[in-house]
Amino acid sequence: QDFFLSSRYTPPPRSITQERNSSITGTKRHIDTKDPKTHTTMTAIALAPSTADVSSGGVLSLLEEQENPLRIAALERLNAVVDQFWHEIADYLTDIESLYEDTSFPGRALAALVASKVFYHLEEYGDALRLALGAGHLFDLSERSEYIEKIVSVAIDQYVESRAENFEAAEIRKQEGEPIDPRLEDVVKRMFDRCMEDKAYKQGLGMALETRRLDMVKTFIMASDDIPDMLEYCQTTALSVVTLKAFREKVLEQLVDIYASTKEDVNYTSVCQCYFLLGQPEKVARVLKDLMDRNDKAGRLMAYQVAFDIVDNENQHFCNVLLSSPLLTIKEPAPPAAPPATEGSAEGEAAAAPMQVDSTEGGETMSDEDKEHFKQLRKILGGRASIDLHLEFLYRNNRSDLLLLETIKSSIDAKNSVTHNGTVIAHGLMQCGTTSDVFLRKNLDWLAKASNWAKFSATASLGVIHKGHIKESKSILSTYLPSGNGGFRGSPYSEGGALYAMGIIHANHYDEETKAYLLDQLHNSGTAEVLQHGACLGLGLVCMATADEAIYEELKATMYTDTAVAGEAAAYAIGLVMVGSASEKVIGELLTYAHDTQHEKIIRGCALALAMTMFRREEEADSLINQMLLDKDPILRYGACFCIALAYVGTSQNAAIKKLLHISVSDVHDDVRRAAVMALGFVLCNCPEQLPGVVKLLSESYNPHVRYAAAMALGIACAGSAQADAHALLEPLMSDGTDFVRQAAIIAMGMLYMQTAPGKTERVKTFREKLLKVIADKHEDVMTRFGAILANGIMDAGGRNSCASFFSKSGVLRPGAAIGFCLFAQMWYWFPLIHMFSLVLTPNALIGLTEKLKIPKNFQFKSGVKPSLFAYPEPMQPPKKEEQAKTATAVLSTAAKAKAVKEKKEKEKEAELAKASSSNDVDMDEKGTVDENVSVAGAVSVAGTQASVAATPGTTVVGSVATESVAADDLASEHMEVDDQPAAGSASAAKEATPKVADEASGEGKEKTEAETKTVKVEEQPEPTEEILNNPCRVLKGQQQYITFPTEIEGQPVRYTPVLRGQRRVGFLLLKDNRPDEAEDLFLEDEAPAGQDGEAEPEPPAPFEWNENE
Repeated sequence: QDFFLSSRYTPPPRSITQERNSSITGTKRHIDTKDPKTHTTMTAIALAPSTADVSSGGVLSLLEEQENPLRIAALERLNAVVDQFWHEIADYLTDIESLYEDTSFPGRALAALVASKVFYHLEEYGDALRLALGAGHLFDLSERSEYIEKIVSVAIDQYVESRAENFEAAEIRKQEGEPIDPRLEDVVKRMFDRCMEDKAYKQGLGMALETRRLDMVKTFIMASDDIPDMLEYCQTTALSVVTLKAFREKVLEQLVDIYASTKEDVNYTSVCQCYFLLGQPEKVARVLKDLMDRNDKAGRLMAYQVAFDIVDNENQHFCNVLLSSPLLTIKEPAPPAAPPATEGSAEGEAAAAPMQVDSTEGGETMSDEDKEHFKQLRKILGGRASIDLHLEFLYRNNRSDLLLLETIKSSIDAKNSVTHNGTVIAHGLMQCGTTSDVFLRKNLDWLAKASNWAKFSATASLGVIHKGHIKESKSILSTYLPSGNGGFRGSPYSEGGALYAMGIIHANHYDEETKAYLLDQLHNSGTAEVLQHGACLGLGLVCMATADEAIYEELKATMYTDTAVAGEAAAYAIGLVMVGSASEKVIGELLTYAHDTQHEKIIRGCALALAMTMFRREEEADSLINQMLLDKDPILRYGACFCIALAYVGTSQNAAIKKLLHISVSDVHDDVRRAAVMALGFVLCNCPEQLPGVVKLLSESYNPHVRYAAAMALGIACAGSAQADAHALLEPLMSDGTDFVRQAAIIAMGMLYMQTAPGKTERVKTFREKLLKVIADKHEDVMTRFGAILANGIMDAGGRNSCASFFSKSGVLRPGAAIGFCLFAQMWYWFPLIHMFSLVLTPNALIGLTEKLKIPKNFQFKSGVKPSLFAYPEPMQPPKKEEQAKTATAVLSTAAKAKAVKEKKEKEKEAELAKASSSNDVDMDEKGTVDENVSVAGAVSVAGTQASVAATPGTTVVGSVATESVAADDLASEHMEVDDQPAAGSASAAKEATPKVADEASGEGKEKTEAETKTVKVEEQPEPTEEILNNPCRVLKGQQQYITFPTEIEGQPVRYTPVLRGQRRVGFLLLKDNRPDEAEDLFLEDEAPAGQDGEAEPEPPAPFEWNENE
């Protein structure tokens, strides 16, 4: 008997009574089965949807039937309507799961799929995934639905977690991992196949990296149509997404293998960056040697480009190993037989070793041309080429606003040492690397007011100004350095500051002579703690990241003297020398001494030194971090937070973030909580857009130390980004009730808006005005004013050409920047460490170079964006006299009463005189004439003032006010056209003026005003949407995406094209000369930069005869 189920049919059997209200109709497809109870032939039902389903109750009742075909048909129908009626089906989940668990039920997979979808709607994704895996191939990944996408995402997450645990167990703990569900692996495999079919290679590559599948990484790269692009994408993703160091290194090794198998169009810069990250200098030396041996210009240019990129990564040890490699030595013919070696000759050989000249007998020697090429390569690897070029760029493009400094100097109280010191430090940062100390030389009396440690800091600021000027460091500081015999020529504070300044000049650029000099000064300092302090800091900076054992022993001896000032500096210096070394000996001795000493300064120095030794060690640092976090001394726990910051800097590691957040709300000491929140800025510096969301609640904390740290973390991670989210968090903190929170917010805002033009956002202009207002406010707290002064220096750092950045131009983390930020954050305890901010600054320059490392003038490129978006900020203009506000004069109440009485008596006398002379005539015209004469004289004086102000061009020379004389070439400048106006000093002409003349003058003024208005209207033109930039120039981070290198400019073919073909848009670019036969137009070192002609020395006077009698 066939049963056709419908809403109109009501059959008597009880077994189907529950279906009478169903809205489901049958079809004519029948499957014969046997009823086990009645042994009659039954027909299975295939259910079709009704046109208006309002409930699934009827279908659900079929699940209670004993017939498998009925239950299968019900499951099929439920699978179709589960998205609409999941809330009803949820009551039958137990029955559906029991069908899945019944191994004899033929529709187990279908039951699992239906149950999985119900759990998905209930947001029980774990159970949904478990049942989806049980559904087998009914879980169709080709279906595009929210359910499929979500469950696949959960499956991949679970697979990623399992693979990560197994990888860590195998690679780190050397244990066997847990087996992974093969059904889960099958889902992931099918997702890989889906990506391959859709040609979504980058998505597949990203999934392969997250799931630790190196085999699939190679598969997706090789299957791509653009293998170089996929290699670059994989390298970038591995550095930013992969958080486990061991796996990241395996990915880089895989990339190196793929690069090696690629014979054509090899990206040598990326290959060498991989070797650099893997710590394999010998492989880089081999690549450089092969490029140099090609004996063509293209190979040499590429070798120079690779060398510049390696040096830009700021790893002295790596570069020193490259320079000592026999592959890169200059081969000379064997010298004639020398006499037997003596002690003196051995010393001579040792002194000549750094030159790396390889003498060969009968071997292959280099030609003179090859020697020159290798000398240039070694000059680049030694860091001298990049230093000199950056100095040249910063000197030529210096846009420091000295009038701003004059305004700050005049706004502060000269007797306040804090604001005085802040102004000196701000000036140092403004002129960092520009070698321009005009402001200090013109204000020597003001500068001499610094005393004690302020004098130490002021002298050290000279090192910031001349940073990188390593050729002349001694001559620059000769006035302040200690005398050769160990005696003191001046204040020990200025001499100690000079030693610190020498270290800043040579920071991260190892120099044997400077190291020896600073070591001698440390030995000769005796018991002078200030000199020891400066010498230790200088030694640490010069020998940064060299892991020099001899220097370590010297610094350790100074630290063991147990004097607070010298010991603190020695501890910091040990950390600088041992950056990233993870030396067990150093760690053990620092920890032991930190527990033995009673000086908090030394303990803090040891804690930070421990943090620096673990730079980028990631998981290797966990044992030391946990040990320090469990210490009872809060200073060591403070150091543990910075250890997390430096070990995981730029990794966005979830475990590190979680640990820091826990410390920030759980530790009982404010210093530790402050350090934990600041450390978040280091860990998240590679994705600063995520940091505001992480610290949002912390910025609203009741604890001012946490709010301070939240502001500093935002400034450190988001420097130069002008993020709106970061601004929204910092703005309320600038009005915080606690002075040091306001200081941190202002400093962080200064870092946020580094090199941000007003054309990009008006917030910059408002913030600059706010800074000047805070500095000039005598009622504002001195700490806040100090922060505002410092923020001005940070915003205009490096002559407005440098920006704080954790990463090099090629995207590699800069050790100097991370260490600089870490020590800069210690300004809370020690102001001189603010100078360490100079380590984080890097010029945002695009410098094109020829084969001989010269800068060609006629290399041009295009910026496809409005110039105002990335223009230099407008310099301050001297205030006009008529705009200066008149200050209100204080009047005493007694004086006011006396004045009122006097005025009353004068009025009475005038009334009496008026009555006495009522019969006489009064010449009213005379009075009018006098009044008008006065008005004319006033008008002339105002006009003269305007002329004097207008004649001053918009330069930033110190003291460029209207009363000073102006050079003739400045008057002829095109800054402003000024009509001839009468001199203000012609008083007699003003007295003889008549009303008619005044009327004519006013009429002419009106006509001129109208004419000028019309002229302005005519001259107004829309801003161009692109501009042509000349070599060298400033290119900001946000501007890089708009930089292009066209083949033609203004209809003329370009002469120079970059070797990297547009892959790099900032930094040093080696150029291919398309017209080598033509003469080159180059910048010469002795040329004066544009705009500084006025500073040139005058020519000597003409010859003349001297006569004493005349």
